[in-house]
Amino acid sequence: MPLETLIYCIGSGILALLVALFQYIYKTNRNKLYWSLAALRFVSIFSLLLLIINPKFENNESDVVKPVLAIAVDNSQSISYLTKDSIAELTTKTILKNSALNTKYNVQLYRFGSQIDQNSSLTFEDSQTNITNSLEDIQSIYDSQLAPIVLITDGNQTIGTDYQFVSKQFNQVVFPFILGDSIFNTDLKIQHVNVNSYTYLNTKFPVEIMASYSGNTSTESILEIRSGNQLLHSERLRFSPEKNSIVRTPTLTSSKVGVQQYKVSLTPIDNEKNRINNQKSFAIETIDEYTNIALISTISHPDLGTLKASIESNKQRLVTLHSPAAYLASDETYGLVILYQPNQEFKAVFERIEKSKLNSFIVGGTHTKWSFLNSIQSDFNQEYTNQSENYQGVVNSKFSNFSTADYSFSSYPPLTSEFGSIDVKVPHETLVFKSINGTLTQEPLWFTFDYNSGRSAILLAENLWKWRMHSFREDQNFETFDAFMSKLIQYLILKNQNRRLIVNYESIYDGSQPLEINAQFFNKNYEPTSNADLNIKFKNKDTEHQFEFPMNITQNGYTLNISALDPGNYSFEVNVNGGTHKSFGQIEILNFNIEHQFINANIPLLEQLAVNTNGAVYFDTQIDDLILTLISDNRFSSVQKIIKKTVPLIDIKLGLLLLITSLAFEWFIRKYNGLI
Repeated sequence: MPLETLIYCIGSGILALLVALFQYIYKTNRNKLYWSLAALRFVSIFSLLLLIINPKFENNESDVVKPVLAIAVDNSQSISYLTKDSIAELTTKTILKNSALNTKYNVQLYRFGSQIDQNSSLTFEDSQTNITNSLEDIQSIYDSQLAPIVLITDGNQTIGTDYQFVSKQFNQVVFPFILGDSIFNTDLKIQHVNVNSYTYLNTKFPVEIMASYSGNTSTESILEIRSGNQLLHSERLRFSPEKNSIVRTPTLTSSKVGVQQYKVSLTPIDNEKNRINNQKSFAIETIDEYTNIALISTISHPDLGTLKASIESNKQRLVTLHSPAAYLASDETYGLVILYQPNQEFKAVFERIEKSKLNSFIVGGTHTKWSFLNSIQSDFNQEYTNQSENYQGVVNSKFSNFSTADYSFSSYPPLTSEFGSIDVKVPHETLVFKSINGTLTQEPLWFTFDYNSGRSAILLAENLWKWRMHSFREDQNFETFDAFMSKLIQYLILKNQNRRLIVNYESIYDGSQPLEINAQFFNKNYEPTSNADLNIKFKNKDTEHQFEFPMNITQNGYTLNISALDPGNYSFEVNVNGGTHKSFGQIEILNFNIEHQFINANIPLLEQLAVNTNGAVYFDTQIDDLILTLISDNRFSSVQKIIKKTVPLIDIKLGLLLLITSLAFEWFIRKYNGLI
């Protein structure tokens, strides 16, 4: 007890005694009655003062804390597939029932698949394995404690960060108990298939395939790619213990519009136990990019041939040269209209473009009737002086509609345009700035803008043919200039669709990715919102059965886990608020189990895990050795902790009871003796 508090207590006792003596003994008969009343008054005042002071003292308590022994059991399907489930259960029971271990440790059991929990029931039904996440969770639980981990697993992880590298940062010691032996079964496997999600019709696209082999002898297999029953690619691969991984990148040609499905496979070798992992499926959506483009002009100019040749370098685009009258008389449907140096004859052409909501590309120059062009549209106004000027072009590095990082026209010949300033009256992005004698201006030479129904590009200068020829002189081909024009045309042929509902999904779900469909919905200002109700209706194409589910709101939009759907082909419809906005798609869920892709325990990774954490590896026949190590390891000992507690000297309830009791007795004695 602090000295100051002790002085207060002694002073309170003296004060209570003086008050009691003054009230009942001073100038009285000093008989037994008054002495009794004085004693009760002393008790009342002293107990009241002690309650006010509330004196405290420190009390030391010792506690013996045993280290935690965390038993983490792999509950994934690969354990049962490797027929190690019974060994895992037996090992777990043996550890939990060992009295010596329970005396030394506070034994805690965890099971894990994609997540970790403390359920003691082992089912071996989890479809994914995340060893890294499980070890990190246990470490965070016992961050300030000594908690060695016994990891009962085959070491095969299907999702998450590689635990071999993350384990270098672990504080706890890990003892991998390997469910498997050191004898490797011969196995071929398609590890990865990487391919773009989209391609264009009649174009070639690469497929990156990584194949692996585990075995002690050299062997051969045939790599095949099929679409249905059609063989698209075949080649022989030679594996050996030294050359156990091969990457191939064959090229396929897209020949049909829509989602096309493909299967990559390796022919099995003799005595191969697991043939499920010899194949993988993938899908790619083929887009028909074929576009008719009208190039309208009333003059002859080298730029016309340049534009046609450059645009048609992409075989999916056809440019037809028209006069204004010929274009108006044509019944052909065009996806883009290029107006080259328009004049009064283009009046009806502008009217049709506006009525049909077509995207346009306007090219101006010395033959352009600027007064007409300024009056026929309200998007921009070019000052006309009847004088021309040569401008060099500088590509805007901040242009965002498409990438311009690979292009620089500062060394190209100048283009010729009307001398005068340009006033752009709509929100726009400058593609190329004007430069005069090496001085960059902030005025656009070439710019683009979007409007409600489409897109437009404006080039205020002629002589593009000089740029294409300069590109050839530099590179001995036209590819740089043609690629730039291809990006511009690609941007212009796409309609501004104002899509408010965006749905993201995979064409094929093979078990290597989360079984999820995600969506975003935007309000009228195109801001993400989560106030809408989104539902998905699925239809199984084989059984005609239909299923409808609400999508769950997430931080980034909406999501739906589709693991409840059986393998098969499905069409689906996403609708917002009962149908105000809709999106359609098709998916295929393969009967694929990634946990069945393993036929061996991953011993090297588990051995490295033990090294990184100062642990040791044990095989499933060494349970007694593991228990003996855990019992005898002096790194894991109980710790005696001394806890200092500040304890009140007087219990408040007892103090109040004493105060009330003394006051009550004093009142009754005074009442009985007629002193009240």
